[in-house]
Amino acid sequence: MKSKIAFMLFILGLAVAAPYFINGPDGKPLMSLDDKQELLSTEDTRQTYYKWQDKNGVWHFGDEVPEGVTAQAVDIDTAANVIQSVRLPQMDGEDGSADKKQTQEPAAPLPGLPMTVNPANIPKLLDDAKGVQALVDQHKKEIDQAR
Repeated sequence: MKSKIAFMLFILGLAVAAPYFINGPDGKPLMSLDDKQELLSTEDTRQTYYKWQDKNGVWHFGDEVPEGVTAQAVDIDTAANVIQSVRLPQMDGEDGSADKKQTQEPAAPLPGLPMTVNPANIPKLLDDAKGVQALVDQHKKEIDQAR
């Protein structure tokens, strides 16, 4: 019994530690203690903005309050709810823009984008779905005839 508990604790420890040693697609470990430091809330990540309402009821936001306006201070921590951005490949051209003659759709979505299907493949998927529906309809017809 004790050996089973020790084995389970070992597996649990291995599962927790593995992301610090397994490399991701970029060649860096999936998790790192150093990466967390830049996301911590510090005095530099906290900012104060102001909001006020004009005589028409429209809300305005800014980092400075106009004269004669009563504003409410809104404290924002810019390190809160930070999602790591997707790194895009470098663009061709000297100024960082893509050459207009070479613009085309990517063959597959970039990693990390929240897409499950490449938009260029949607017509084929619709045709496949119609084929599956036809098979289901044919099967149902055969079952009905067998009764």
